[in-house]
Amino acid sequence: MSNIYPFFIPHNPLMISKIGVEHSEKLSTSIKALKDIKNRIYEINPDKILVITPPFQDLNNIVINQSEKYLINFKSFGDLSLEFEAPGDLDYSTRFRDFLRKNDFNVNMFSEEKVNHKAFVPFYYLNKYHTSSKGFENELVHDSSIKNEFMVLNSSQADLNYHWEFGKLLADFLSDKKEDIVIIATSDLLGRVKKQEEYLEIAQEIIDLIKLGKYEEIIGLEEKLKKGSYPGIKPLMIIAPLISKLNLNSNILSLDKEFGEIYLTTEFK
Repeated sequence: MSNIYPFFIPHNPLMISKIGVEHSEKLSTSIKALKDIKNRIYEINPDKILVITPPFQDLNNIVINQSEKYLINFKSFGDLSLEFEAPGDLDYSTRFRDFLRKNDFNVNMFSEEKVNHKAFVPFYYLNKYHTSSKGFENELVHDSSIKNEFMVLNSSQADLNYHWEFGKLLADFLSDKKEDIVIIATSDLLGRVKKQEEYLEIAQEIIDLIKLGKYEEIIGLEEKLKKGSYPGIKPLMIIAPLISKLNLNSNILSLDKEFGEIYLTTEFK
């Protein structure tokens, strides 16, 4: 199997100090963890970087955004200066699509250069792999020979078992590849909810199962999860079969509880 490096990181744009401004100060632990992960990924210098986001559209199938390049800007967050471009991989996403079809697994395909905000954080922090950019605090010099390519997957409105089965096929697809691959599942673990105490208990239960490596047991929490806001569960369930197959341990780098939400940053190795 390829050398595969999975991560689970927050996706809230408050993790980007230029967007979060004073709010980002309360998330300094998570931001430091993201910078550490960035440096770790730079050490790996992967051939492919897969970004898995929470659901973005009301679809029951996972969506593969198949594009030669990904464009990111922050106009919807009030910043008109910051924007950048990263390379996509049409060939890789096509081969993955064909593999899924061969295994009778339904996904949706579309091609959209403009990436939705749920993928902003991982793209932002990996600025070494941008092919162009402007608006960063420090001027960045980009290497025109960049070979590190991205593929974006959006999880769906389907149940956790669907995402688990997709994750098993993703693990099978990667099993015969001879590349260094980073997989970033990105989302906040707990979204903003009113009944904090009740949902914090369930979030802690999820964290405990992650620590124990008992990912399949999270599926048994689905009825409880439907009552709250746990946007990170589906991206996590996609990478969980791979983590289990590789027998990786979780290394929790940060856990922030701010603004009625939970931000978990984890490396699996």
